[in-house]
Amino acid sequence: MKKTLLLSILFFSFQIIFSQINKDIYELNSIDNLLTEKVKKIIDTNISKKQTVFLGESVHYSGSDFLAKTEFIKYLVIEHNYKDIVFESDFFALLFEHDKRNLYTYWSKSNQCEELFKFLKENNVTIWGFDNKLYSRYSYLNFTRKLSEILKEVGIELETEFTRLIKLIIKNQYNSRKELSQKEVDYLKKYIIELQANEIIKSNKVWNQILKSIESAIKLYTIKDNNSDKNRIPIRDKQMAENLDFLVKTNPSKKFIIWLANGHMSKSNSELMKGETMGYQFRELNPNNSYHIAFGSIRLTERTEKNITKAGKKRNNVLSLLPSLESNYFLDSKKILSKNIELKNKIFNDMYIFNLPNNKTELLNHFDALVFIAFGEEVKYEK
Repeated sequence: MKKTLLLSILFFSFQIIFSQINKDIYELNSIDNLLTEKVKKIIDTNISKKQTVFLGESVHYSGSDFLAKTEFIKYLVIEHNYKDIVFESDFFALLFEHDKRNLYTYWSKSNQCEELFKFLKENNVTIWGFDNKLYSRYSYLNFTRKLSEILKEVGIELETEFTRLIKLIIKNQYNSRKELSQKEVDYLKKYIIELQANEIIKSNKVWNQILKSIESAIKLYTIKDNNSDKNRIPIRDKQMAENLDFLVKTNPSKKFIIWLANGHMSKSNSELMKGETMGYQFRELNPNNSYHIAFGSIRLTERTEKNITKAGKKRNNVLSLLPSLESNYFLDSKKILSKNIELKNKIFNDMYIFNLPNNKTELLNHFDALVFIAFGEEVKYEK
């Protein structure tokens, strides 16, 4: 009897909470005209005093996430004058050349981003990057050249050995451990520290930040790790947060859209994030200055229709919150948590739709809003 009563109480409690949550879940339009007037008003309210709006994607091969994010960007640029966009891409290259060719190719060459880049160009939106990973041709050709020019102003010649080894690092990236000896790695680390101590570098905020980023890139590319990236992830996320912080604080009059993976922009510092805490660290450096929207496509190749349907019927699955699995939705998690504090630690299984390091987590606590795209598509590339 007691067990039956308890189950009844739990059932009705869930029903009450579900009805409250349902008020803050909004159906969106089709992906080519996604935002409704109601959702626009929610965004307006939440970004009114925010310098940065984060737009995350589940995986870098989800073309439908790209398309959905593009619709939000159009609104942010046209209606709210966000005229700068920062990608999870080469910090150094995009400081000097604001061109899409310095971005990763899954964005710069994807069919789903064609409209985005056309729109950015037509509306004079500047492209930046915050990633400490050096990979672009621009960085390979210009990093040591530009550094040499700065040092020559005070009569210092950049050592040729440094130039040789940095080019090897940029060319080989995560394979650099195989190409460089420990002695060469130690030399690079020591020389970078010496450069940072130079007065012309210390007095130049841009180059001071560049060398901090390069220093972390050397460590990132040469540290011993395995496929889990458990050692690399914390290095990268910490520096990405600092690089973005630098861009935001040196451009206080600009408003930035941040384009990146969901995992990097999570607001959580949970152990489950395994060091992927760029979003959390950025917020610590910039309190109350950002709004975080995560995008995820329900139907992608890794999830079967049968499993999706089953998940929608399970109370511990985030899909059970949606009125339908056939439509696109905007879930206002910030509002939901403000009215239902008990849900802050509620663990939902999201089937990796939002692709955090763990599929069972306090999902509503990671982001200010969640965008569900019912029918996903993988990225396609220019032929």
